[in-house]
Amino acid sequence: MGGERRCPMSATDDEQQRDEDDERDARERRERREERRRRKERTRREGLRRRLGDSSAFKRETFYALENLNRANWPAKIVGGALFALILLNAVVVFVSAQPGLDPVAANIIQGFYRFSTVCFFVEYIARIWIADLAYGNCTPARARLRYIFSPWGIIDFLSFGPNMAAWFLPVTPALQNIISVVRLVRLIKISRYMRGLRTIGRVISKHYHEIVASFLVIAMLVVVASVVMYEIEHPAQPDKFNNLLSGIYWAVTTVTGTGYGDLVPITPAGRIVGSVIMFLSVALVAIPGGIFSAGFVAEFQNANLRKIERDVRREDARQDNRDEEERAADEEAEHDTPPPSQRAHK
Repeated sequence: MGGERRCPMSATDDEQQRDEDDERDARERRERREERRRRKERTRREGLRRRLGDSSAFKRETFYALENLNRANWPAKIVGGALFALILLNAVVVFVSAQPGLDPVAANIIQGFYRFSTVCFFVEYIARIWIADLAYGNCTPARARLRYIFSPWGIIDFLSFGPNMAAWFLPVTPALQNIISVVRLVRLIKISRYMRGLRTIGRVISKHYHEIVASFLVIAMLVVVASVVMYEIEHPAQPDKFNNLLSGIYWAVTTVTGTGYGDLVPITPAGRIVGSVIMFLSVALVAIPGGIFSAGFVAEFQNANLRKIERDVRREDARQDNRDEEERAADEEAEHDTPPPSQRAHK
């Protein structure tokens, strides 16, 4: 009997031990993954520093103008700043050009600005292909350039000027002009290169990829189940509203996300009960991705602050070492110039 009373406690202890072991293993995996990432980042920076030292001054400053303005000289900073200003102006002009009834003079100015921007983005694209062997230094120059061309950023850079430049040599139909106007919005994505917050989003997604995918899969499962159940309940009562499963999915998406347009609502008692349950469940489930993103953002900015503090400490230590070395050298020189006590007494 005593052994039977101890069994539940023993099983609970074993389960708790397994949970602790799983948590410790997951923490160790995260630490190993973070260490590999840091090691890869150090290797990348050392390789980039070596490649920059071997390249010409003009190519090096071109790389700084496009990738790292903080280390560029003043002409390169002017070029990089002008490119950033051009991207911002395109964002403003895209908004202005979408307004109906533009003055013909303003329309001509906007078209001239678009042509100028197309030429500038074309030159930028060629320059980025040229410096791709510096940005992607872990492969041959030809492979690095192909890697940039077919990368997401390379495709975005090409779409920022390619369709507009093609319209200069091809007959433009109204449909083609509409396509070019839509593709022109790709230029706005180029702003994310200069914004730390948008780059942080990418790092958060890459680090918490599995958790984010799992949370969205749970939300998608809830949407599918809710759409099917609500369609089966409400279709007999209002066949004009819930006429197919797509209408049920539309209702589920607007309900789970908390949008609630009100154009599609359940009217039967069973439908309202199911809708209430779905709304309560969505409050908990939709908050999961938000919590993952929030925690990831906080961790990224904390890591960035820690890295900045470590860099400042290393710089201060290096300056202190230099000062100590200079003081030791000055003391040795003073000792070398000072005559021994016997010579001072003789004098």
